[in-house]
Amino acid sequence: MTESTATEVQQLITEGRAAALAGDTFTARARFRRATELDSENVDAWIGLSSVAPILAEKREYLRRALAIDPMNAEATASLAYVEKLLADGLQIAPSHRRQERQASGDASPLLSAPEPPAVEVAYCYIHPDRETGLRCVQCNRPICGSCAQMTPVGQLCPECRKARRPPHYQADLSHMLIGGVTGFFAALIGSVLVVVLGGVPFLGLFLAMMAGPLTGALTARIVEQLTRKRGKAMQASTVIGLALGALPLVGFGVIALLNGAFLQLLLIGLWVTLLIVTAVARLR
Repeated sequence: MTESTATEVQQLITEGRAAALAGDTFTARARFRRATELDSENVDAWIGLSSVAPILAEKREYLRRALAIDPMNAEATASLAYVEKLLADGLQIAPSHRRQERQASGDASPLLSAPEPPAVEVAYCYIHPDRETGLRCVQCNRPICGSCAQMTPVGQLCPECRKARRPPHYQADLSHMLIGGVTGFFAALIGSVLVVVLGGVPFLGLFLAMMAGPLTGALTARIVEQLTRKRGKAMQASTVIGLALGALPLVGFGVIALLNGAFLQLLLIGLWVTLLIVTAVARLR
């Protein structure tokens, strides 16, 4: 294992422990599991994974993996003995109250025998209701899991608050995308007619493809931006879809030309369509 991998594994274990302390068991399990995938011989990773596994059979399996690597590990040995006792009592899920666990065993596991913390309300991610979490959005204070939290200089934000902080130019709705798609469709359709009419003129076809393609794309993007005052990925996608649909008749004409032996004409059409779309995407960033 390389030094960079070892550093990454240690970082994952540290993040897993922090998430477990914060009550975000979903993120903790993900970090510990990733650590075991990168280094299957890491005892701390297996012990950490067992500490956040809710099913006792899984806890036992992870602790056995840890002891197979380090048979003398006292923490894993004591924890495994306690888990075995709970399984022998007929339990399948780990008890939620540590004090009850400590009283149930005279030789309590070091993982489970810490003083019981003050009772806190269990929170669940508002996007993923099946995930317990201790994280909250710093703006709206709603609970969010580790996968939903988006880090910013002021703390973690939920996806909705993060989106609301985007500049207005990048907040496009369905009506804006429809305008982009319709504009792109008619721009490509009109351009296709000009390509068909003028493309057969010697040397003019190459000029038309190399000059009119980017010009049409830039003009389309300019019109879309003037009509919607919006930019970004959503506008790029809707405009490109419109351009592609508008250029379909031209592509069909190029295929027919190819069947008649006019390979150069198909090449020019492909060049024009490519430059048209690439330019529009670049202008709508």
